Amino acid sequence: MAKKRANYRTRFWQQIVWKGEATVTRLLVMLLQGRSHRTMRKGVRWARQLATPALGKRLATANSNLALVYGDQLTAKQRQSIAATSLDSFFLSCLESIIQPIEPPLIDVDGEGLEDLFKAQARGQGLIVGSLHLGCWDIGLRWLSQHLDNLVVVYRPARNPHSDAVLNAARRSNSNCQWVSQSDTKKILLCIKNGGSLVMMTDLYTRSSSAPQADFLGLNTRVAKGPLALSQRAGCPLFPVAHVRTDNDRFHFSCGKPLIPTDSSSDLSDRANALSLWQETWINTYTEQYYWINRRWRSNDGSGQRLRPSGPVAERALRRA
Repeated sequence: MAKKRANYRTRFWQQIVWKGEATVTRLLVMLLQGRSHRTMRKGVRWARQLATPALGKRLATANSNLALVYGDQLTAKQRQSIAATSLDSFFLSCLESIIQPIEPPLIDVDGEGLEDLFKAQARGQGLIVGSLHLGCWDIGLRWLSQHLDNLVVVYRPARNPHSDAVLNAARRSNSNCQWVSQSDTKKILLCIKNGGSLVMMTDLYTRSSSAPQADFLGLNTRVAKGPLALSQRAGCPLFPVAHVRTDNDRFHFSCGKPLIPTDSSSDLSDRANALSLWQETWINTYTEQYYWINRRWRSNDGSGQRLRPSGPVAERALRRA
């Protein structure tokens, strides 16, 4: 009986805390909505500089990842600069779903797979858009939501369900798409079956020992097999996409050729490597906009071994460091 009372009190106070967090989140959203991109870019940089002591662990992870991938291509000062800028980029990417939308004429769109993407939708075929944590993924999402019908975003819900509801409402106000929890397998499969378009992140760390291994930035890397396995199961194409902020205050969205599943026993591994190779050029070119704070390689799971020399960091990224 005493244990039940203790559990009730714990759940009661948890709800109080969650509702308080949701209230703060709601106020922040109200404060940020309508803010310009340029204003938020400056605000994020100022906030990161102010909070640098508290962000030490994140910055250290980014610095360590940059050293692992690029070695002596980058000096210690360049790594520190890129780590800080990549953290700014990440925070800005999170806010771009809330602040003032970017005008469509400022978004440059291209890619070898773009025509195939629209053809697949026109014939009612389900498809998967494989995004990554680079640059302005929400601006890419907005563009997709304006050009693809029945667009569904697979996302990882916040631990606090009240805050999650607030954030989802804010996201929906800027994009014409649905948001589905990654745990809602039934809804995800139904979307594909009904000819919908799924947007999924492809560069997340996975603990699964059965995950396919890929050469990602020259390192042996575990690849989350969700998007690839779903594409294989549904027999639908996976389109790699990239989305970055360019140096002339514009935005660039690019769609690669579709990765079509095959009957080969190495299908998941083959397409994981093809996906990683396509993404590598974009990461090397816009190094300061990649999500380096993610612990993608961990010594205790067999990842992180050097497979080949890493590609060169683009001159534009070095100039900005």
